[in-house]
Amino acid sequence: MNNSLITPVILAGGIGSRLWPLSRQAMPKQFLPLLDAEPTGQSLLQNTLTRVTGRVFNRAILVCNEQHRFIAAEQAASANPRALLLEPTGKNTAPAIALAAHYALQNGITGPLLVMPADHHINNFNLLTEQLHGATILAEQGKLVTFSITPTEPHTGYGYIKQGSAITGTDCFEVAEFKEKPSLTTATSYLLDGSYSWNSGMFLFTAAAYLQELARFAPKIANCVANAANFSQDLGFTRPSAKALEACPSDSIDYAILERSDNVVVMPVALNWSDVGGFSSLAKLLKKDPQGNNVNTNYVAQNSKNNLIISETDHTIATLGVSNLAVIHTHDATLIANQNELDALPLLLKKVALMQTDKLTHHQVVYRPWGNYRTLVESSGFKVKKITVNSGAKLSTQRHQYRAEHWVVVSGVADVCIDKQALTLSADQSCYIAAKQIHSLANNKNAPLIVIEVQTGTILDESDIERFDDKYGRN
Repeated sequence: MNNSLITPVILAGGIGSRLWPLSRQAMPKQFLPLLDAEPTGQSLLQNTLTRVTGRVFNRAILVCNEQHRFIAAEQAASANPRALLLEPTGKNTAPAIALAAHYALQNGITGPLLVMPADHHINNFNLLTEQLHGATILAEQGKLVTFSITPTEPHTGYGYIKQGSAITGTDCFEVAEFKEKPSLTTATSYLLDGSYSWNSGMFLFTAAAYLQELARFAPKIANCVANAANFSQDLGFTRPSAKALEACPSDSIDYAILERSDNVVVMPVALNWSDVGGFSSLAKLLKKDPQGNNVNTNYVAQNSKNNLIISETDHTIATLGVSNLAVIHTHDATLIANQNELDALPLLLKKVALMQTDKLTHHQVVYRPWGNYRTLVESSGFKVKKITVNSGAKLSTQRHQYRAEHWVVVSGVADVCIDKQALTLSADQSCYIAAKQIHSLANNKNAPLIVIEVQTGTILDESDIERFDDKYGRN
C-alpha cells in the first residue's frame, strides 16, 4: 500500500429496481453485463474495477451487501481488491463509506479515497485521472471533493451542483448550492446558465476528513459505524459487527454531510458518463440500427422503429409495425412498455410485489461459494437445474428428506460420494441419489464442472437441505 497513491472505494450495494426484470434483488444491475452483448461480457462492476487499476491507484476496497458476496468475489477476482467489505444490510452510502474509511485507517491508509458507485458507465475516465492533481491537494488539506459531470442536455433525472468561486491552482470550485432533480424548464435554465453540473456520486477525500464531517453532521451514524468497525475475516471477506449496525440510520452522503458542510468543493469533469439508472439511460448507450431500434442479434424488426428490445441468449423477439416500445424478456418475466412511460416502472413494481414478490427478488442464476446454479425447468413435482462447480470447489455434504436427485455430467469430472460410496463421473455419466441418502459433489480438476440435476419429490426448495459438513462455514 502506497499513501502517495489514491485508494478506490467501490460501492456495490445497490439494487437497480428501475431495470427490472433484468436487475433483481438477488442479482442487481452492477453485476450484469448490460453494455456487452457477449454472454461472457464484463459487468458494470468489472468495468468500474478496470478503470481504477492504473498507476495512480492502490488496490481497491470493495463494499457490497452480504447476500451478494459470492457474486462480487467471483467478478472481482481478477482485479484482486485489497478488501471485500460486507454490509449485513444496506444502509445507503453514508454508512457504507464510513465502514470503508474505518477499514482504511485501521490498515494504515491515510491518503485520499476515491469513492465511486459500481454501477455507472464512463468511457473516457482518463479525463478524470488527468485532472486529479488539484483535487488531491485539496483532499489532503481536509476538503471533501465531489466530482460533477458537465451537462450535455437538460436532464431531469439527476441532481445538480451550482459552482461558486474558482479555487486558485485547481480545476475545483466552492459549492454554491446543491439542487434536487429539477423540472425540464429549470434544467434548461441550468444548462444555459453554465455554472450548474450533474451530481455524479463520485468523491475524493481522506478517511479522517470524512469521518470528522460525519461526526459533525450525522453523529448517530458515526457512532454506530465506529462501534461496528471491529472487523473480522471470513473466507476472504471482511465483516463489521452486524449487531452494532442494526441501529444505524440509513442516509446518503449527500443528505448526511455534503449538503450541510462548508468543507465541500466541486470539480466538474466533461465525462461521457451515465448512472445507467433505468431503461431510458440504457437505451442511449446501446447501438442502434438506422430505424432507431437497438442492435441485438436476437431481435428481428420489420416496419418498426425506435424500439428497445432485450432478451436472453437464444430467445428471439420479432416486432412488426410497432414503435417506441421497450420489450425486456427474461426467463420468468417480460416487461412490455411504452418508452415514454418507463419512469412509472416503480409504481408497476408495487403491483408486481403484491402478486409475485419472488419475481422482484430471484434471478435465473443463483451464486454460491462453490459456483452457481440456474433453474432450467420447474413444475409440480420436478425441477431441472444446471449446476456449475468451480475448480477445487465442493458442495456441502448433505441429505434431503423429501426429494431425490439424478446428476448427469455434461463436462468436467465429478467426484461424488453417496452414503460413503465414492464415484468418479465424466461427461455423459450419471448417478442417482435417493431421498435420505447422504451425498456430496466435488470438482478436483482444473476445469469447471457442469452437471444437470433433475429433482423429483414433494419439496424442491432450499429448505430441504440438511448439511453435515461445509468447507464454507454455512449452517
